[in-house]
Amino acid sequence: MSVEIMDKYYSTRGKWTPMQKIAATNLQPGMVLARNIFSIDGVLLLSAGTLLTTPQIDRLRQFNLTSVYIKNPFTDSIDYSEIIETIPEIVREETRVQAVQIVHSAFENFAANRKLDTQPFKETADFIIDEVIKNRGAMIHLTDIRARDGYTFGHSVNVCVLATFTGMQLGYNLLQLKELSLGALLHDTGKMLIPNEILNKPGPLTANERKIMEQHAEFGFDILRHQSEIPLVSAHIAFQHHEKFDGTGYARSLGGANIHEYARIVAIADVYDAITSDRPYKEGTLPHEAYELMLSLSNTHFDPRILKIFLDQIAVYPLDSIVKINTGEIALVVKVTPGLQTRPTVKILFDARGCRLQDGPEVDLAKHLTVFIDKIFSPVQVLELEMLQPKQAD
Repeated sequence: MSVEIMDKYYSTRGKWTPMQKIAATNLQPGMVLARNIFSIDGVLLLSAGTLLTTPQIDRLRQFNLTSVYIKNPFTDSIDYSEIIETIPEIVREETRVQAVQIVHSAFENFAANRKLDTQPFKETADFIIDEVIKNRGAMIHLTDIRARDGYTFGHSVNVCVLATFTGMQLGYNLLQLKELSLGALLHDTGKMLIPNEILNKPGPLTANERKIMEQHAEFGFDILRHQSEIPLVSAHIAFQHHEKFDGTGYARSLGGANIHEYARIVAIADVYDAITSDRPYKEGTLPHEAYELMLSLSNTHFDPRILKIFLDQIAVYPLDSIVKINTGEIALVVKVTPGLQTRPTVKILFDARGCRLQDGPEVDLAKHLTVFIDKIFSPVQVLELEMLQPKQAD
């Protein structure tokens, strides 16, 4: 599906749509989709704004979707035109969908004939770079929705987007961005040679299976280094993206500056996308938990300088998160400022007694330093909160 065709489906382009990510198993009739749902081939399954019925929910589950975005149940009374004018994503929805479709097709062709056509990857990297540059003021708010059988392809695109965005923050020139983006997009090429029963296993790998899986780094490098149109530094990203800053990674136990900077960037993007994405055996880690986990791996797994730059772009409490602050009130995150991600602006939904407010005040935590977020509600907890239907405040 072309970008032009997908444009007509993207009714919220350029504007933030209030949304809540929930597991597909928790979908209920009457919920409203907040983002379009596409198949791995770029076919629109259901469009944003659809009021879900039981047959539609069954259809989504048949496509092995682990989660979807629905309209946030606590935003009906909020005027978003006053709160948020434009919240750009790093890349547009249709760009991401088209990129996944191209990567999927190119890797499927490789699996069939063992020949890698590099042109689709180069073109995909180029238009991702273009959009990242245009949206240099964006922050990382959302994870994408992908089918279980399309994880590898969606992961490759996400890692490319995150790595390119980080490279831009590091001040890379266009040539450097092209080398980085192409290598990031191809970083898991070697997985095409890993048996599907290991690659798509719905659970933790055994020690022997993990040993086989780890071979994908060397497999990928061996494939890419023989491609004349792939820069050797881009090929080394595939070889080195599982190396750790302290030298305990694979495939060659490199450490520190001996790991190419591109690979150090991709290592961070790779882990962040992996831990925040839903898998068949576990739901993705929430952004604030992922932030803390990544931070704990500084100097061991990751280059601390690059990690700080990456984490500075993460919305620790993404827009529309439901949180509890230390005053006992429950609030909605309505604004996130780069560099102050742990101190967002929130709009009070419930007072400390648990009464729902029709138009609660906004609190800028960057200015009210004694107020802090005490808890973030999981998607299931948000649904439970909605069902409580507390008494309205006087």
